[in-house]
Amino acid sequence: MHTLAELSEEQFRSVVDSSGPPITPPKDEPEVENPSEFVLEKYLEDFIVSNFATIFKGHLRVFEDSEGNDGQQYATDIGPIDILAVDAQSNAFVVIELKKGRPSDRVVGQILRYMGWVKRNLCSDDQIVKGLIICSSHDPKLTYALEMTNNIDVRYYNVSFNLRENP
Repeated sequence: MHTLAELSEEQFRSVVDSSGPPITPPKDEPEVENPSEFVLEKYLEDFIVSNFATIFKGHLRVFEDSEGNDGQQYATDIGPIDILAVDAQSNAFVVIELKKGRPSDRVVGQILRYMGWVKRNLCSDDQIVKGLIICSSHDPKLTYALEMTNNIDVRYYNVSFNLRENP
């Protein structure tokens, strides 16, 4: 989002009186969330939760707290976690975030924030917290950011739809 301090006089006049060329953001400005990717990934979240045991081959299970709240859109006082899971073997919590078209820096900050909340509010003394980011394509910025962590992994998904004449 631009502020008036970032607008040239010409751009300011364009905004005020709807004249002049459209305002284009600078190239170094962060990406804007892609609405179609956001909608697709909401369906993806439902699909992942519905098929959790198959997708994660029984290694993870969706978390359920003592009040019966499941780990999909798990409510915290700092925002909902897309999917909160538990590693069946190590009993570690796993915070799963879908990238949802957001810039990498925002996703990494968000998953770290949720991991910190889980560590402080849900973990016993010997439990660890891991993170898993699920996204649609390789992002070099995400790769660089994750180089500095040892407890966040990334996985990529693809969606395929084919029409055939014959079954």
